Amino acid sequence: MDPITLFVVAGTIATVTFSWANFLINAKSKKEEDLDEAEQRILELMGRFKYVSNLRLEMLDKKIEEVKRVIREANEVYSTLTVKITDLMRLKENFINVEEELMDTSDFSGKKKALEVQKVDKEIVEGSDESRDENDNIIETNIEKRILSLYDEGYTDVEIAKKLGIGVGEVQLMIGLFRRGR
Repeated sequence: MDPITLFVVAGTIATVTFSWANFLINAKSKKEEDLDEAEQRILELMGRFKYVSNLRLEMLDKKIEEVKRVIREANEVYSTLTVKITDLMRLKENFINVEEELMDTSDFSGKKKALEVQKVDKEIVEGSDESRDENDNIIETNIEKRILSLYDEGYTDVEIAKKLGIGVGEVQLMIGLFRRGR
């Protein structure tokens, strides 16, 4: 080969090698630039995500506080209502008791009968044997009348026995006799 051809071939090989090296160097820097750009984009997206998630968490915390406040208010209202209901139940019981007492005391004949029983008891203590027999009959008649009047008012045997301070069996006996007599 002559020296010029050799020089042209060597120059061509050098040019191709230089071009190839330049291409590889540019490709490597291009990849680094792409990686840097992608990394920057990822960091930007992560920052946005962090901002949005913090904002959402703050909103959630506010909602939780609001729910806690509403629950506290509901508990206060519930406890107030429970106290009011309890007070109303007590008032109802007191009203029923007062009503029963009024019914018992408004029954003047019942009061009169109780006074008669007291008088008879006093006479029995002070009186003779003859008056005692009469008084026992009066007492028994008064108790019978009271039992029958309470029974007619709708009281049960147990309630009548409690009111008059006598045994349930005695009340049942009187009511049974009264039923037979009708």
